[in-house]
Amino acid sequence: MELRPSAVPPEFGDLVPSICAGNCVLVLGPRVAMPAAICEGGTPIAEYLGRSLLKDLGEDEAESTNLRDALMRYDQSEKSPFLRGRYRQLVSLLDRHSTDLHKDLASLPFRLVILATADRMMANAFRAVGKTVQEADYNYRQRLASDVALSLPTSTKPIVYSLFGRHDHPESMVLTDKNLIDYLVTITKGSPPLPDAVRFMLGAPSTSFLFVGFGFTSWWLRLLLRVLDITGVDRQPSLALEDRSTFDMSDTKENQAFFKSAGIYIQAGDWNALARELATRYREESVSETLSSQPLPPIVGTTQRRPLVFLSYASDDADTVNRLRKGLEERGVAVWQDSTNLRAGQNWKNKIEEYIRRVDYFVFVQTENMDRRDDRRDDGVYNHELKLAIDRAQYKRDDVVFIVHVTVGHCEPRSELAKLHRIAIDTDEGIVALASHILESFQAVPGTIGSGAVQST
Repeated sequence: MELRPSAVPPEFGDLVPSICAGNCVLVLGPRVAMPAAICEGGTPIAEYLGRSLLKDLGEDEAESTNLRDALMRYDQSEKSPFLRGRYRQLVSLLDRHSTDLHKDLASLPFRLVILATADRMMANAFRAVGKTVQEADYNYRQRLASDVALSLPTSTKPIVYSLFGRHDHPESMVLTDKNLIDYLVTITKGSPPLPDAVRFMLGAPSTSFLFVGFGFTSWWLRLLLRVLDITGVDRQPSLALEDRSTFDMSDTKENQAFFKSAGIYIQAGDWNALARELATRYREESVSETLSSQPLPPIVGTTQRRPLVFLSYASDDADTVNRLRKGLEERGVAVWQDSTNLRAGQNWKNKIEEYIRRVDYFVFVQTENMDRRDDRRDDGVYNHELKLAIDRAQYKRDDVVFIVHVTVGHCEPRSELAKLHRIAIDTDEGIVALASHILESFQAVPGTIGSGAVQST
């Protein structure tokens, strides 16, 4: 499938398979946008909250809308006693809302979402797509683990975990610098500890992380992410997408270098485009899986299903194999070919192995191009595919055809296939002969004439 320009950085090609397998933890930060119903223009949550707090102080034209600065000014003002209540009031406005970003992300099989904000928009988005959400938050003012029972998360029953408290537990929200110090002490000591279900997912070696608008600008994040077991060179590489404003900071390069050494790669990027692309890819993958699990249409004029063939070939011969595929399909043979059946983001190695286990016939297409590659000792996926097919063939009766050897041009005999008759497909007549052989073999009853392995003559 030809892809449009991708929002997924090329070096993160494993991101999509990791998400599809449920092995990626999503971390949503305060730089993601507010719902348009509350604030138009894509204003980040942190910026909206900062402006609102400063407006309360009569600082409508304040130069800075940095949320931490606004919280500090509010805490130092005469309105300090009302800070927690006011912040809770502002965040609670989001309770009935979500955004397109959250909806796209909710369609993906994330099992755990970590929130760096106190809102519930991600939980709303999950529920909107029919998932059962487990919600919990870290309360640094407690000394015991939360009494909320969390089961191990699944793609249909994800956990949404608010790392810095949630507004419906106002005492849990980390707002002031003193709160932050107390928070770092308690989470470092593990008193209270993170829920087991969350720690299990965070600590799994196969887990990767996708940070969206997290804001890698504060020194204490280095400590926090280490405590959470998110960083480490032995972990899967993780992607952090930040907006351009993050890269205006004087210490941005230092932050990038530090977190890169810890396995987190910070890049500027359009996370809305990324979420749309990921949702589209996953939807296409799901459709492909649904179609592939359905029975094949029957052979014309019979009630028997069509045989399914796996084509193994060298990439240099794609045009030749495309002609072969079309010729077989026109004659009632279903074909699995990597260039047409592998979807973007799929783990190609696993899919190839899966289909070699599922197909009725393995057709090995040997050409002069392949022979030249072998003479140069170049690697070829077709060699791996052939080994898998030979291994599967060992479990079949001697009179059942599975591996079919076809050639294009003058080819040197392969030792692994020496006992098999070779069918030349240089012409349309050869393709017709191949299709006829497959159909006759498929319709024959094992043990009768025409059903046996194709022996050399």
